[in-house]
Amino acid sequence: MQTELFEQEEDRSTVWSITGLTQAIRKSLQTQFPVVWVRGEISNLRVQASGHRYFLLKDNNCQLKTVFFRGDASGSAYLPSEGDECLAYGEISVYEPRGEYQLRIRHLLQDGLGNLRLQFDRLKKKLLEEGLFEEERKLALPIFARTIGIITSPDGAALQDFISILKRRNWKGTIWLIPSLVQGKEAPAQIINGVKIASKIPDIDLLILARGGGSIEDLWAFNDEALIRAIADCPIPTISAIGHQTDFVLSDFVADLRAETPSAAAEWISSQYLEQIERFHRLEERLLRVPQDFLSRASDKLALIEASLEKCSPQAKMERHQQQLDDLEHRLQTCVENLLERTNTKLNSIQQRLQANSLPSALKRGFSYLSDKEGNLVRSVKNLPPGKRITAHLEDGERTLEALENELG
Repeated sequence: MQTELFEQEEDRSTVWSITGLTQAIRKSLQTQFPVVWVRGEISNLRVQASGHRYFLLKDNNCQLKTVFFRGDASGSAYLPSEGDECLAYGEISVYEPRGEYQLRIRHLLQDGLGNLRLQFDRLKKKLLEEGLFEEERKLALPIFARTIGIITSPDGAALQDFISILKRRNWKGTIWLIPSLVQGKEAPAQIINGVKIASKIPDIDLLILARGGGSIEDLWAFNDEALIRAIADCPIPTISAIGHQTDFVLSDFVADLRAETPSAAAEWISSQYLEQIERFHRLEERLLRVPQDFLSRASDKLALIEASLEKCSPQAKMERHQQQLDDLEHRLQTCVENLLERTNTKLNSIQQRLQANSLPSALKRGFSYLSDKEGNLVRSVKNLPPGKRITAHLEDGERTLEALENELG
C-alpha cells in the first residue's frame, strides 16, 4: 500500500513546503509503524518540571529520540533511569518544529521484564484469536450470590480485606475458601485444581480468584495458559480480582468480570446483595399494601354501587320528580311575577298618559270648555245665538254666560 508521500513523489514537478513534507513524512511513519516494541539503553535522560521525560534509546550503532509524557508515566510501575536497559512500547511520530522523528512511549519496562511482556502479548493474541475473551461466551453473573467460592492464599491480606468488606456491608451468605498458592511455579496447577474443586461444590453461585498487588513476576501465575483455559471452561461465573488497579493479567480477560482489586470484588458482590435486599423490602411493602389497596378499592366500589342503588330507588325517583315540580313551580312563579311586573309597568304608563290628557289636567293648563244647559259641549259659534245662556267651565269653577250679538258681524 502506497502512502500519500510516495504517491506525491511520483510527480517530480511537485514543490514541497517544509511543513507539508514534514507532515507527509509523519503520516508515512505512523502508517508504516503504528506501534512498536524497541529495546535499548537509556541515555541523556531529561525530566522536565511538567513531569514529561525525554531521553535517547541507543544500541551499539544507532540512537532513537523518545518522549515519555507525564500521563503515560503516571500509570507505569517503572520510571526510566540513566543507563538502564529497557523495553519501550509506543508509536513512531515526528516532532514537526525540528523535523525529528521520535518514539512516543506508552509503556516502559526494564529489559529483564521485557521477555515476560512479550510472552504476555503473544499468549494474549493467541487466546484472543481463539475467541476465549469474547463477551458472548461469558456467563452472566448472579445478582444475588449467597454461596461464594474464593481461590486465594489463606494467609494473604487479600482474603482478609475481602471478608472484612463483606462483613462491614452486612452481606449474609456462605464463603467457601479454596486455599492455593498465588505466586510461583506451583501456583497455576494449584489454582487449576481449585477451579475443579469449586465446580464440585453444590449450589455455588460465584467463584473469585483473588490476589493482592505485586510485580509482573509475582502475578505471572495468572497468565498461565492452562489456567486461562480452565477458567474459560469453568461452569461457575468467575471474577478475576488480581493485583491493583493498574495491574492486568490474562485471567482478567477470560473471567466473566474483572475487579480491580479483591476489595473491589467484595464491594461489587455486597452492592448487588444490598440492592436485591432493598428490592425485596420494596416488594414486601408492596405485598403488604395489596390487601389494603384491595379493601380500599372494594369499599369505593361498594359505595358507588350503593349510590347507584339509591339513585334507582322509588324514593329517589319521587324526590327527583318533586324537585322537577318545584323547579317548574319556581319558573312559573317567576314568569308570572315578571308578566305582572311588565303589565303593571305598562298600566302605570297608560295611566300617566291618560292623566296627562284628562280634562282636569287640560283645565289646569289654562284650558276651559263651554256647555249649554243640557250639558252638551258648545263646539261652534253657530250654536250660540244671541241671548243664549251657556256655562263656562274653568279649573276652579263654573260661570253662566249669555251670548251677545256679534258686533263685527
